[in-house]
Amino acid sequence: MRRIPPRIAMRTAGVAWCALGRLASAQLPGVAVDPHLVVLTHSKPSGEIVVVNPRSHATDFSVDLHFGYASTDSSGQARVTLAEGADSASAAEWILPSPRRFRLAPGASQTVRLLAHPPADTRDGEYWARLTVHARDVAPPSRVAEGVVDVTSTSDGAPHVALTLETATVLPVFYRQGNVQTGVAVESIEARAVSDSAIEVRAALRRTGNAAFVGLATITVRDAMDRIVAATTRQVAVYRASAPRWRVPFPGSDRGVGYRVTVELSTRRHDVDPHLVVQSDAQEHTVAVIPE
Repeated sequence: MRRIPPRIAMRTAGVAWCALGRLASAQLPGVAVDPHLVVLTHSKPSGEIVVVNPRSHATDFSVDLHFGYASTDSSGQARVTLAEGADSASAAEWILPSPRRFRLAPGASQTVRLLAHPPADTRDGEYWARLTVHARDVAPPSRVAEGVVDVTSTSDGAPHVALTLETATVLPVFYRQGNVQTGVAVESIEARAVSDSAIEVRAALRRTGNAAFVGLATITVRDAMDRIVAATTRQVAVYRASAPRWRVPFPGSDRGVGYRVTVELSTRRHDVDPHLVVQSDAQEHTVAVIPE
């Protein structure tokens, strides 16, 4: 094994993941995918995405599916949980992408078709998967095998180390069977002034029905005179349970005394075709702000 001296130049990049709680995944350098959401049904079990290579050089792409869904972490921030193993809501094992691997020249595109083969005994409801599109340089600056460090020497004799460069984007895939409905049960909401200029809203949400609740949380802050002093809208997704925290700036100077917060939960997503989102009635909840 060749010993690497202390003076090295290291060029590294890992896999970049996106589409946390959002339906639309960001476009990362080297990965351009459209659309950002795929919905398959019993009557229309096939769909497709188009992958474009925006790089200036040829790129290898691969496509795979895993079971995954949006949730929140301990700090209330949105995240996507990717899990292995059997799960009653997983569609990852029976949605097949084709082709799975391909190479694209700069600016070229490839249509990837998705076909669902659900088991014969699949019950009514919504099933989930996360489609990951990986992009890897065909010829990185230093020759690197996947998972292997390549050591080369420059003209000055100093070794340079490179790791495989890969980026990826993750987007949600839904399969809906029969009658699907959704809703959200609000188990608790609390609003607390955390400074002279911000209110933190915490909620504990649980999905009802047999499909994910994907929508918006519209948060409105009113003062003692019922005047709106702050408002914001955040995306929210409740696949099973979610405990989001929203920080709302407001121009108050009395540390939240006399303020009230109203949270409206609805499925009115303006960035997604409403036919792709399972709809439900909007609901509102109002709580007093706990002073700092």
